[in-house]
Amino acid sequence: MVAAAEQSDVVLVGDPELWQRAAVLRGVDPASLNLIEADPAADPRYAHLPELAAVATAVRGCQSGRFSALVTGPIHKASLQAAGFKYSGHTPYLADLCGLAPDDAVMFFAGGRLQVVLVTVHLPLADVPGSLSTSGIVRATRAAADLLRDRLGIEAPRVAVCGLNPHAGEGGLLGAEDAAVIAPAVAELRQLGYDAQGPFPADTLFPRAARGAWDLVVAMYHDQGLIPVKTLDFGRSVNITAGLPIVRTSVDHGTARDIAWTGQADPEHAVAALQMARRLVATSRGGRTPEAPLR
Repeated sequence: MVAAAEQSDVVLVGDPELWQRAAVLRGVDPASLNLIEADPAADPRYAHLPELAAVATAVRGCQSGRFSALVTGPIHKASLQAAGFKYSGHTPYLADLCGLAPDDAVMFFAGGRLQVVLVTVHLPLADVPGSLSTSGIVRATRAAADLLRDRLGIEAPRVAVCGLNPHAGEGGLLGAEDAAVIAPAVAELRQLGYDAQGPFPADTLFPRAARGAWDLVVAMYHDQGLIPVKTLDFGRSVNITAGLPIVRTSVDHGTARDIAWTGQADPEHAVAALQMARRLVATSRGGRTPEAPLR
């Protein structure tokens, strides 16, 4: 885990020996690293899992004011869950560490041509329709739109909401969720003052969004939103957790265990996440506004 601190800029949290080994692999002097060992007591439930101890240590540091922001790498969900981790990934776990309900933390991607928020995240596709709710769509949209407004320089974000089914349900012929669940969410968002439209068929919505028709796309499930993001913006897009009381960003890729410790990993993604964290910190503290809106 990487944390930004007041005096030292970037602090590396975790196992010092691993960080030093990584530094040597990349030709960096290990003595130049600013390292903090993870504290298992930061979350006693997962003291036996070093990567989660690092996350919890960094979160506690952000909460205390020691750190300004948290930047994470990916975690291997299957191995962690096999070891007793009860969350589907970073996002609900971070919500829990911050004293929030899991759904209060929202996975949002920004930094490239598309800004996309996910309503549901790490679910089997078969479980998505039953997991969608009007309130969940409203919650995710508000968290992302408010972040765009308050921290990324878009005063009144234009929001497009994806349908779930092909052709956004084709008037009920291809599924009832678009009319029964998603359309009421769009209506509620408009009543709350958000410039929201939809539901639109996702296959035609994303090309228009990439050309600038909207500032934010609301995707109903993981791959609906992330296939376009990673096709257009892989390496530039950053995973931001909206809805937290701390700033957290992450890379837009998985663990890639097949190339671990080979020196082949591309640092572009981590650099983008660090740069976005700095930008969010500047605006969250009432500092200068972004030089240009994120569009």
